[in-house]
Amino acid sequence: MTDTQTYGEAEIGNVTPDNFWDQPEEFREIMLNLIKIHVVSEDHGADVFERSILMGPTPDKKMRMAKTVMEEYGHHVRFRSLLEPLGIDWQEFAEDKGHLSTFDVPIHSWCDQMVFLALVDRAAAHQFRHFVKCAYEPFRTACQDTLNEEYGHVGFGMDGVKDLLETEDGRTDVEAAVWKWMPVALASFGGDNSKTNARYRHWGFKSDSNENMRQTFFDQVYAFITKDWGIDIPNDIAPFMEKMPDQVIYAG
Repeated sequence: MTDTQTYGEAEIGNVTPDNFWDQPEEFREIMLNLIKIHVVSEDHGADVFERSILMGPTPDKKMRMAKTVMEEYGHHVRFRSLLEPLGIDWQEFAEDKGHLSTFDVPIHSWCDQMVFLALVDRAAAHQFRHFVKCAYEPFRTACQDTLNEEYGHVGFGMDGVKDLLETEDGRTDVEAAVWKWMPVALASFGGDNSKTNARYRHWGFKSDSNENMRQTFFDQVYAFITKDWGIDIPNDIAPFMEKMPDQVIYAG
């Protein structure tokens, strides 16, 4: 049965490894760059997260953190496997690519790690929800599998934050971590009026602007931070963006 669905403003049809190299050059360049970003950043992110295993306050939490790290390395392997059917050597392909600067903000504590998962991994999941609707079939599948695991990581972070909120010191730490990681999460959506985002939408890799995706994310997290976590924060993105760490850059 032929897939007659089209994707993006370009209304491109379903793409497989068999017809990938027949697609327009810009589509191929964007797709390969997205794969490259994930090959490099999932590996680097797993290295960063690995340090948090021993921060876990109990063996159960250490085990759950170790599972999270294992899945992050699995994401790297999953995305690099997309290159083999295209005849691309993943190591040579990715050697000139830097990791996402999201991971340049240090994770100093268990609280840091839990709030990172609850907020920054949630922001990543918001973007994966767009990628699962793109034209390239293997990438769609890889993103859906990854998204399912990212939801688990977000849930882990939410559970961890809930535990921390049981003590006054923990609540103070969580509030500080929100102000640390919210700017990073917001920046991960990319710049306003992004030309890159416009091309992503043209080819179906995303279906909304960076501004709208960022606002949707913020509205969601604002609700549970203020109601469920009981932490008072501004109902406005601007104060958080002003505190964005210097080493974090917009994704595109």
